[in-house]
Amino acid sequence: MTFISKFKRRYFTPLLWIAAFQTISYGIGQITRANMGWYDTLAKSVLTPPDIVFPIVWSVLYVLLALAGHRVWQHFKSHGLTAVFIIFWLQMMMNWGWSFVFFAGHEIAYGFYWIVALDIVLAGFILLAWSACRRAAIYAVPTFVWGCFAAYLNYVIMILN
Repeated sequence: MTFISKFKRRYFTPLLWIAAFQTISYGIGQITRANMGWYDTLAKSVLTPPDIVFPIVWSVLYVLLALAGHRVWQHFKSHGLTAVFIIFWLQMMMNWGWSFVFFAGHEIAYGFYWIVALDIVLAGFILLAWSACRRAAIYAVPTFVWGCFAAYLNYVIMILN
């Protein structure tokens, strides 16, 4: 393996994954931003972080998810289509979709059920990836923890509104 191919595999390709995930995240944020006035009017948990925390946390989480995705992709290339690959992309589609359900659709209850389902799928990904791509599983754990907290926040909004 040449130096260029090692560099590409180790650094360049993961950076492309990170750039793609950040771009998708930014695009979803721009699309759902128009509905933030509605969100500001909702009663929320006393544990709701300040608004500035969300883009910071999600930027970090999307870096970790991109790295997890890259690891799964590497595994997929050498082992073929696997449940780990499918579950990873299912949870990503659910992850990206939640903002449209909750913010754009103003569907608080549906958003809560969506995020609970997402957390279950993400837990399934972590469990499946643990033996096949352990690093991918580890990268996904912070998103699972934040997702459980987000489910709590969504639940409180559902109860109070």
